[in-house]
Amino acid sequence: MLKTSEIRGFGEQSDDETSSLYEHVLNDISKGVLVGGQRLKVAELAKRYGVSTSPVREVLRQMQGEGFVEISHNRGATVKKADAVTIQNIFEILQLLEPYFVIWFADYAQPEMVDELEAIQAKIAKTPETDLVTFRRLDGAFHWAICRRHYNKLAAEAWRRYRQALSIYCSNLRISPARFRKIMEEHAALIGAFRANDVEQAARVIRAHVAGSGEQMLQQMRMLGMER
Repeated sequence: MLKTSEIRGFGEQSDDETSSLYEHVLNDISKGVLVGGQRLKVAELAKRYGVSTSPVREVLRQMQGEGFVEISHNRGATVKKADAVTIQNIFEILQLLEPYFVIWFADYAQPEMVDELEAIQAKIAKTPETDLVTFRRLDGAFHWAICRRHYNKLAAEAWRRYRQALSIYCSNLRISPARFRKIMEEHAALIGAFRANDVEQAARVIRAHVAGSGEQMLQQMRMLGMER
């Protein structure tokens, strides 16, 4: 049965049955429990998650619109397979959005806002490098804590959806120990820039941070034969 008190992903948690089911299905896709190309039978999913078939259909339609699920008359619903073009396009959108939020945050950050980032960073530091599911969730939460403060809620919600999609599509990509350490260093540098309201430093760090993530992602895609 679903436990709506469980926190999934890095967005806002809802007590609504459909929202909770959505997070559980998305979580299973990100963990590889539900893999690309796998058929998603409504009755089986309803039994698996302990819900009726109605919210399952609603969630599958929502995921179709977001690009996680494909629905056809012949095969029904299937988990969409990740491809290099989709991953690269999503990453490029995030690459444009990240500095937009970080620069604003650096200018307006209050101490309690930076405290929240430090608390998330402390959790990331305790996460084993091999636990990529937890790491990606906390890393997303770190950046979401920056984006969700912005006055442009439409842009923030767009970032949230694209970042969640990227985490799903890249769930089979590894993160090297060197890159893991670099992410920690760059997060710490961002926190320092936010404490000082140093906009220029924050902008430099986030651009290097995103570029490093992109390079790591491309390397892993090449290793898996997923080049564009």
